[in-house]
Amino acid sequence: MIKLYIDWISQPSRAVKAVLDILKVPHEVKALKIQFDEHKSPEFTAIHPLQQLPVLQDGDFTVAESHNIMRYIIKQRNISTNLYPLTDIRQQTRIDQYLDYHHTNTRRCLHLYHSVLISPIKGEKVIPEVLEKEKQDVAKVFQYFESNWLKGRNYICGDQATLADISACCEMMQLDMIKFDFQKYPITNAWLNRVIRIPEVYQAHHVAFKIIKKQNPSSQFLK
Repeated sequence: MIKLYIDWISQPSRAVKAVLDILKVPHEVKALKIQFDEHKSPEFTAIHPLQQLPVLQDGDFTVAESHNIMRYIIKQRNISTNLYPLTDIRQQTRIDQYLDYHHTNTRRCLHLYHSVLISPIKGEKVIPEVLEKEKQDVAKVFQYFESNWLKGRNYICGDQATLADISACCEMMQLDMIKFDFQKYPITNAWLNRVIRIPEVYQAHHVAFKIIKKQNPSSQFLK
């Protein structure tokens, strides 16, 4: 059986877990905790020398990088799905275009989350100018979602959720732990509510929601 190594607090880990569940691909979850350096153990380092999560093991074949894992599962098992349609090269290209954008844009949500929540816990100094730049970077991402990715569409690549939406949703949900004001961006907020309500996506956040409940008990996303 496939083994999926994840940290439930890791945004890319949650995205891969949600996709495997949506596709009903049998797998065994191997949960590690980055905060305790479990991803740096000799055992995991032997599996993935870069010590990053998520990682998927399919027999003797190891797959890293969340977007790569998602596509591998669909292609390897020849799964027919709107998440990444194998017979529609243009839709694949639209999805891939967002997934490439994600790494250097939407992923910046992580930096703001870290500065606001994690750095104070670790006793790390937060430089005001850096924090302000991170806030501006995240605002630009949300503005681009409002004016481009979601303009005239229910989802990033059309009228149905794809890998792009799941990856973006999992990334942005991290900001709910720091009481980010999603409602300043009404189009993106409505989209985020659609995606997080996909049962498998919501379930993948069950650990994250424990933190959200503590840090942001009035969150609109808590049931």
